[in-house]
Order: sequence, then C-alpha cells, then structure tokens
Amino acid sequence: MNPARGDDPGGAALPPPEPAAIEHSERLRRRIGEAIDAAGGVIRFDRYLQMALYEPGLGYYSAGLAKLGAAGDFVTAPEISPLFGDCLARQLDDLIAQGCAPQVLEFGAGSGALCAQLLAALPMLERYLILEVSADLRARQQAQLRATLDADAFARVEWLDRLPDGFDGLVVANEVLDAMPVRLAEKQDAWLELGVACRDGELGWQAVAPDAPLDAAIGSVERAAGELPAPYRTEFNLNLAPWLRALADACRRAVVLIVDYGYERAEYYDPARHRGTLVCHYRHRVHDDPLWYPGLQDISAFVDFDAVADAAEDCGFTPIGLVTQARFLLANGLLEAAARRHAGAAATRARVELAQQVKTLTLPQEMGEKFKVLGLALGVDVGVPALARVGRDG
Repeated sequence: MNPARGDDPGGAALPPPEPAAIEHSERLRRRIGEAIDAAGGVIRFDRYLQMALYEPGLGYYSAGLAKLGAAGDFVTAPEISPLFGDCLARQLDDLIAQGCAPQVLEFGAGSGALCAQLLAALPMLERYLILEVSADLRARQQAQLRATLDADAFARVEWLDRLPDGFDGLVVANEVLDAMPVRLAEKQDAWLELGVACRDGELGWQAVAPDAPLDAAIGSVERAAGELPAPYRTEFNLNLAPWLRALADACRRAVVLIVDYGYERAEYYDPARHRGTLVCHYRHRVHDDPLWYPGLQDISAFVDFDAVADAAEDCGFTPIGLVTQARFLLANGLLEAAARRHAGAAATRARVELAQQVKTLTLPQEMGEKFKVLGLALGVDVGVPALARVGRDG
C-alpha cells in the first residue's frame, strides 16, 4: 500500500500510522482502485478527493477516526479559543438587531464547539440548524452538545440531511469551502488535468486532457489574473457555483459569513505559487502529498475568494465585505472579550493561555492573515463595519 510514498512525504517526517489504520487505508485504496478500473484507468482528482474524504465508512470524514483537537490532525478556531465564538456572536447579535431572523444555519459544525459558544452567547436564537454530511461527526456533535448545553438550548439544535426550504437568518460556514473536492491542473507546454491512476497497487498521477468545464475555468482565470507561467500547478473548485446556487435557492433573507484560509485571485495565482495550495494534515503535521495513506489525513485547498464572490453574485448574493480574520475579530471586540475572560480567570496559567489564544487568532504568521472572512447578503440590506476594508490587506 503506497510503499514508495509511505513514510516521509514532502520531508514532513510524519509519525507512522498504527497497523489498524494502515489496514483501514488499504481498504479505501482498494475501493479507489476499483473506481479507477471502472473509469478506464484514471479518475479525476475531485473524484479521488470525494472518496478519500467522504467515502461511506472509509473516507476521512466518514470513518470513526479522531480528526479535531489535540488527539486529531488539526484544530479550528472555535477549538482554539472561545474568543472566536465571542466575536462571531457579537457580529450575529448586531445582524439580528438589524432585522435578520434569530436563527443560525451552520455548515459542517466540526466538534460542535462553535454551536455551543453561539447558543451560550445568544439566548435569543430560536433555532440552530446544523447541516453535517459526516455521520460520524454528527454523532460526536450530538454527544458533545447534549453534555455541554442545558436542555432548553439543546432542544433548539436540529441536524439536517439537506438544505432547508425558505431559510431566514444567519448562515455560518467556518472552514467548509477548503474541504470541497477540487480539480487539479498543470501547465507545461499546454494545460493538462492531473488525475489519479493505480499501477501495481500504487496510486499515482496521470495527466489527461481537460474537459470543457475545467478548460473554461482555466481560461477564466488566465483572463482575470493574466497568463500563468509554465510549469504551473493549481486547483480549480468547480463546486462553488452549485453550492452557492443551492444555498441561494434555500434562503429567502439571509446573511452568510464564510471563514476560511485563502487568498484573493492575484495572490492565489501569483507566479511564485507554482505548486498550488493543496495542503494535507496528519497529527498536526503539514505535508503536500494527497495520495499518502488515503482516509487517514485531511486534504484541503486554499480558497480563491474572488472566485467565491463572483459565483455568489451570479447566484443573486451581494458581497458585503472581505477582510482578514484578525481585522474581523478585532472589530468585533476580541481584545475586550479577552479582557473580560482574563478578569474572570483565577489562575495565572489561564491568563497566559488567553494571551496565546489571541496571538494564534490574530498574528499574521498564525491565523490572522491566512484566514479571511467573506460576507454575503441575500434579500436583506445590512451594514457590517467589521467587513469594511481599510487597505489592501483589510
């Protein structure tokens, strides 16, 4: 099972998986191999990602493996600090005061930490809807929130299998777009799509001609960002428009807040970024080989926020601002929230931890600039000063 890839992709010095985990990955690799054979010898990278991340019972998000927190592979902002929830709650409270319906729809709620933080801070919320595609994560969220929330708050949480009809309220998508399967293309003498093949039990890359949708996406990027140099490898998320169209169709009056790591188009397609933005997380190590032990690692791509905004406008949304996470949190009272929690912390260690959490959420070399916040509105006219840019970097 991937013997040549096995121990050290990208020089990341990854800890070796346990034998049971390797066997789990081997079962998924065989399933992927069957799909490759059925497709004639190669599958597109987005199909590989769909299976690696979401194949029922075997994919990274579908199997019962630890994913979030210290025992998993990565942490998100709500797990890092309740200050993230404090600041987001302040923004949602302001939007409710401007007339937005007091209900939340969260995509991919992770550990449930953000849900718990928002319900604690916003007692006026009437419903908290969670759309979670992973049955394993849904079960973990239900257990965690049942243990964390009081009975009244827990009764307001609903898990959905599909988008609601006629939703009014506030939509939160924290680290959702980066987990969407992407297409992968590489420019040499011409553009080729990179698919996944299987030879002698080993997964590897196979170049094929781009189909019409990918060819159109490549042309659109080069018209907007300028012709890219060769060699150049990058990703294309062709799922953005369908996702935003489905969300627009599900909503009547809504404000959407998207928080994720990514760039604006000019930076995303900078000539220096010629290896793309794919990133893999395994036990808090980062590497760049998405074919390493499928099913055992998170695989994601940075978000092209200009592409999101353009697709959103095409679907009827109005973009209302894009800023760095640091600016958004500071504008929503991060330092004041930290001071309140600092005053209530009896132990010196707790105060030190709060200071470190603020740094992690805001420093440029941590999450502060790598993560962005994009606001979209549908059917409502709201003011969101925290999303107002004050310069190129927000």
